Amino acid sequence: MKELNLSERKVLTLLEQNCRLSANQIAKKTRLSPEGVLKIINRLKELKIINKFNTKINYSIIDYKLYPVHLKLLRLNDEIINKIKNIIKNHKTCAWHTFCEGEYDLLLSFKIQTEKDKTNMSELLKEISDYTLEKEVSIVLYAFEISKSFIEEKNNRIFQTFNYNIESIDLTKEEKGIIELLKDNSRETILNMSKIIKINPRLISSKIKKLIKLNVISGFKTKINTASLNYQPCIALISLGNHKETEIKKFMTYCQYKEGIDYLVRQIGKYDIELTINAKNINDFYQIINDIRKQFRFVKKITTLILNDPV
Repeated sequence: MKELNLSERKVLTLLEQNCRLSANQIAKKTRLSPEGVLKIINRLKELKIINKFNTKINYSIIDYKLYPVHLKLLRLNDEIINKIKNIIKNHKTCAWHTFCEGEYDLLLSFKIQTEKDKTNMSELLKEISDYTLEKEVSIVLYAFEISKSFIEEKNNRIFQTFNYNIESIDLTKEEKGIIELLKDNSRETILNMSKIIKINPRLISSKIKKLIKLNVISGFKTKINTASLNYQPCIALISLGNHKETEIKKFMTYCQYKEGIDYLVRQIGKYDIELTINAKNINDFYQIINDIRKQFRFVKKITTLILNDPV
């Protein structure tokens, strides 16, 4: 496992908060040279610590619905895993998936906007039905991701990815094109985007600022292979008892600042809350779970999953 030095931890923390920062901007914040920053970024990519530079989209604003699907499979081996992965590749509505150990074997998340998307989701689930024993489908109400910090100074950034209370807006063809390019690589240059979309670089820059202001783009974040840094990725599925909305807000605020919690989904389904946690070890994970139980009495049940194939 790779141990990060202080300079690497500083750069990675800044990239977690905004990975579109230039090498010059990062250099000023870290007192490194721009050349040194670029070397660190390239090294982290070569070591596969950074898998991708992500653009976080608030899907509710562009009129998508999010549906998590949890599956218990009949059996699981390398051959079945590869078959399921190949099926998933052919279905664009599946935004995320991972294999795990616990109550479920496979977690999927679908982004649905049209009737055609619903058909695509249905077809995927049908294609893997021969491997499926149980299936749970939920509806997302809120979701946000939290930047990870690798230094003592905490400055967590929140990236909202869904809020059912927000009204949707219409985007232009050019704006949709910009989003797709940034989703592939959030560090894509304005000049390259201008060549691909064939509009003026100044207009590209203006439209990105507009998308950020409207919170269509909630931010730019790295996709880190936390397992390579000796973290254990886990998920906590939480059922709630009777509670007030103010209590839920306190819980969500707690999660935003609790070290180790990286992603929160509030949903309608068998479980009310889903937390993605990157713990330093299994004991650390259970300390977080026990702390949640102590502080929030309306938490009725917590089911834990160990991710063995984070994607």
